[in-house]
Amino acid sequence: MTPSLAAQAYLLACDPDQGRIRRRSHAALLVRASAVTDLLLRGRLTVTGGRVSATGHGPTGDLLLDDLLTDLADAGPTRWRRLLRRDSADTLHSLELQLAAAGLLLSHVTPVLRRKVFRLDDRLRAEEVRATLDRALRAPLSEVDTRAAALTALAAAAQVGFTRRSSRRDTARLAELDEAAGPAVPALRGLLRTRRAAIMAGGS
Repeated sequence: MTPSLAAQAYLLACDPDQGRIRRRSHAALLVRASAVTDLLLRGRLTVTGGRVSATGHGPTGDLLLDDLLTDLADAGPTRWRRLLRRDSADTLHSLELQLAAAGLLLSHVTPVLRRKVFRLDDRLRAEEVRATLDRALRAPLSEVDTRAAALTALAAAAQVGFTRRSSRRDTARLAELDEAAGPAVPALRGLLRTRRAAIMAGGS
């Protein structure tokens, strides 16, 4: 079964050597944006006047998306940035539990702080997702499916699997892929830009 966009985003965010997430708050926003985009592509969300609403509670076939859809239905119309920021850490943790139950992640408890941490069990899965990004950037646009385009655009917005140099090199293609991902891309980009500005201001 093809992993959800959120699961693929998580695999991208894993350090290729350690198999673990390094910047959790950063990865949480990417995972949340990917999950919301997945629901949008499935036709389970509507966007009106810059606000996002759920179209129903019916099952999606993915437990994380089902829970998110229920939360969105209960919350009512929500602006994009607030939607991505709200409960993003919980979304990340829920995804980790789901991936661990599916055998994609291994978990253990740290001896000092007694925290549960997760590590990728099969790194080939992450390599497959990275290959999906490479195809989305290099293949003719007509051969790139919407989900791969959306994942690539979101990853680029979050600078996951991309450097600033590679993003500049692929600016034209990424602009084309942004259209497939929809409004989550500029919202994610704006949230991360605001966070970086806050960190720089605090450091100065």
